Amino acid sequence: MFLAIEWTSAAFHAFLFAADGTLLGQRQEARGVNHITDGAFETALREIVGDWGAEAGCIYLSGMITSRNGWVETPYAQAPASLTDIAARTVVRHIDGLAPLVFLPGISVHDPLPDMMRGEELKVFGAMGRNGGLVALPGAHTKWVAVKDGRIEQFATYMSGEITALLKSTSLVGKLIPAQSADNPEAFLRGVRLARDRRIGGEILRRIFSARSLVLFEELSPADISDYLSGLMIGAEINEVIGEYNLPDKHVTLIGAPALCQRYSLALLEAGLTSTVADNAGRAGFRALCLVHS
Repeated sequence: MFLAIEWTSAAFHAFLFAADGTLLGQRQEARGVNHITDGAFETALREIVGDWGAEAGCIYLSGMITSRNGWVETPYAQAPASLTDIAARTVVRHIDGLAPLVFLPGISVHDPLPDMMRGEELKVFGAMGRNGGLVALPGAHTKWVAVKDGRIEQFATYMSGEITALLKSTSLVGKLIPAQSADNPEAFLRGVRLARDRRIGGEILRRIFSARSLVLFEELSPADISDYLSGLMIGAEINEVIGEYNLPDKHVTLIGAPALCQRYSLALLEAGLTSTVADNAGRAGFRALCLVHS
C-alpha cells in the first residue's frame, strides 16, 4: 500500500492506495499548512492519517507542504516536465513509526516570466494522461497549463480570482454591492461579452469602472455587480490566454470546484471554445505518480 497526501495552504487530503493503484480510502480535514503552528507538521500528520502512517509502504506529500513555508522544501522540476521528471526530484525523509516520507517537487518555468506550481501539476497529469491540450485550474490564482505528450510544456498564473475579490470587498467599484444577492448568469455573461467587445478601446482596466457607472445610470442592478465583475475578469483572463496559447482544437480541460468551472465553461463558450470538467484529477495524478515512482 502507499499513502498520497495533498497538503495545501488550506486543506489536508489523504488517499490510501493498494499496490496496484486501487483506492482503499481517503481522509481529509480543513487543516492546511497555514493552520499548523510552530512547524508541528509531524503531529498533524500522525493525528489525521492514524494507523495508515505505519501500514503504508510509502507516504507521498504534495502541495504547499513542500514549499519553504511547509515541512520540507523540494526543488522544482523545470518545464517541460513529465511525471518521470517529478519522480526523479523527490526528497525522502525517515521518521520513526512512519513509512518513508517522499516529498514531491513542484514545477517551475522561467521564460518569459518566472512562475511555479506545487500540487496542481499532479491534477493536470491525472486529467490528461498521455494526451495533449490546454488545461485550466480556476481559483484565486488560476493556472493555465499547456500539455503535450504527457509533459507540462508551459503554464502561467492569472490572479483574476483574488483581484475580483479585492474589487468586490475594498474598492470604490464594490461599494454599491448589497450584502445579499442571488447569482445571475446573465449579468455574468454581460461582463464576459463586454470584456470581448472590441468596439471599446483598451483592456480590462478600461472596463472595470463600468461596474459602477452602469449602476449610477440605472443600466445595471446593484445586485448584479458581483456577477458582472466576475464576468469582466474571467472574460479578460480568457482573452489573454487566447492571445498567448495555441488552441488548435479550441478545447479546454477544466479542473476545480464545479460552480467555478461552470462559470469558466460559459465564458469559454462565449469565446468560441468548448470545455470539459475532469473529475478526481488529483486522485488519478497521485495514482499515476506513485506507480511510476515505485
